[in-house]
Amino acid sequence: MRKYEAAALLPDLSISHTTHVAPATPLFEETACAFARGTLVDTVRGPVAIEDLLPGDYVETDQTPEPVMWIGSTSYVPGKTDQITSLTQLTRITSDAFGMGRPGIDILAGPAARMIVRRDRLQRLIGQSAVLVPVADYTDGDRIFDITPGGPVQLYHLMLRRHAAIRVGGIEMETYHPGKALSQPMGQNIRALFLSMFQNIDDIPDFGELAWPRTRREVIDGLTG
Repeated sequence: MRKYEAAALLPDLSISHTTHVAPATPLFEETACAFARGTLVDTVRGPVAIEDLLPGDYVETDQTPEPVMWIGSTSYVPGKTDQITSLTQLTRITSDAFGMGRPGIDILAGPAARMIVRRDRLQRLIGQSAVLVPVADYTDGDRIFDITPGGPVQLYHLMLRRHAAIRVGGIEMETYHPGKALSQPMGQNIRALFLSMFQNIDDIPDFGELAWPRTRREVIDGLTG
């Protein structure tokens, strides 16, 4: 089991803060393990550390500024793992790993971090010019590499009114969306526990649609290589 913190923007514009004890499984961990404490997110008032964001703050997206509706967080403690957790290591993206200013400074990402990958040939092949790929797929042992921190790291994820891309250190990263995870068989108690973490929504359809398909690096390389 793992402790999760959640902050949500309610319809009356107040903010709820809740604490949940839930399984240390990918379904729950992906709600909170995308960005490490200190990660700078582009907002309408400039870059802000993710731990300083609050529901209701407006962040820059791939289209128009959007308010943060929900923020989840959990603590990653090195060495405390089991067979089902996805939190076994983090990924460091060094400055300029994807080109000048991408990112401008090092980024420490968790296993839920996915970035937009754009390829011209994708439009012809799948009808979309961009897909979402886990950051960890691009580890090369040089500019992007897996790390095990020496101590605990607080991790975060955030959700907007719609699934979108935000700017993190010059890289387009996705906001939280459960994707196909909720289509997997699960008991009513697990489903209810999961939904209880999101005080800003009533049911699964309120998450909306994915803005881009999710895939893996090897699939993209195979299609466009």
